[in-house]
Amino acid sequence: MAKQQDMFADIVPDPTPVDPSATVHDILRTKGGKRGAAAFATRSMPEAGRRAPVDLLAGPRGPRIIAAAAETAESLATTGVQEGTAGYVYSGWCMLGLPYRRPKGAAEQAWRIDTPYAAIIVEGGSKAMDSGGVQNVGVPFGAYARVIQLAIGSDCLERDTREIELGNTAYNVLRRLGLPDGGKVADSVLEQLERLARCRVSFRIGSDTKGFVVNDRIVEAFEYDTDNSRPFIKRLRLSQAYYDSLRRHPVAIDRDAVGRIRNSAMALDVYCWLCYRLPALEEDTPISWAALRAQFGHGVGALKHFKGPFAESLELARSVYPAARFEVVPQGVVLRPSPPPRNRRGLAAA
Repeated sequence: MAKQQDMFADIVPDPTPVDPSATVHDILRTKGGKRGAAAFATRSMPEAGRRAPVDLLAGPRGPRIIAAAAETAESLATTGVQEGTAGYVYSGWCMLGLPYRRPKGAAEQAWRIDTPYAAIIVEGGSKAMDSGGVQNVGVPFGAYARVIQLAIGSDCLERDTREIELGNTAYNVLRRLGLPDGGKVADSVLEQLERLARCRVSFRIGSDTKGFVVNDRIVEAFEYDTDNSRPFIKRLRLSQAYYDSLRRHPVAIDRDAVGRIRNSAMALDVYCWLCYRLPALEEDTPISWAALRAQFGHGVGALKHFKGPFAESLELARSVYPAARFEVVPQGVVLRPSPPPRNRRGLAAA
């Protein structure tokens, strides 16, 4: 802690107390920007179990939350508007997401998650090998799979086409997706792109007796090549069923915001969920910890181990969605009506 404090030795401590309800953006404004907020967080003592924003900024993910919020604030100051690059996500992904990490055992080829109002099954695809065999390709997982899915869906919807040209080299594909273009990370990104292109997804919204199902591949067809022994997908076409669902049920997102939290799978899921839920609310809506865990806590054993990481992901999502209004309370989270991160503009009629 002493070494961290030394980084801010030139900043005079601000004795003004911060209300527990203050968001990271409030703290940035009142403490003089990124360094002032970081100095304040370093010198603060979190209150055990409270999980207010001021407590979270003093924790291990505090610097990351502050950095994302400061970048968002800088962009707002430069452009004069809150919105960044237009993006869209299918509403089904706002209720249920992909695995956070590589599933183990049979779940890598058939992965399922349920909530009281929706369910998703993701089945890994397969590919024919020159040797005559068949190789299984597991389900997509992690933060990069989410960013890819958001990128290709947004591009197709914005341009009113199911087809997207990704690039003639692996480097160009990675740059097109806005993801790291070198080393093992690049290999992981290209792997997740192939997993998405080959998987089959079944969304069910409703119950066993009444509901709606989208049951198809995300990608209908794709063309691939090899670049310096690195296979990559150069162009693809979304399936008609998935594209139609995306057109009928798009949720507006800010792709610049997604880029700022692109390394956190849970924060990306929480961000999309907030973009979906908050603009549709007419009154304050409480969500219990049990319901939150059912949606976002796959892979987490005890509820007590879920609350902390989820609260941090909430504040990381708010760092790039300043208009989001919610409060973490002992019983869970209270969502409050909020404007969307950006308006739905320029979409072709479904």
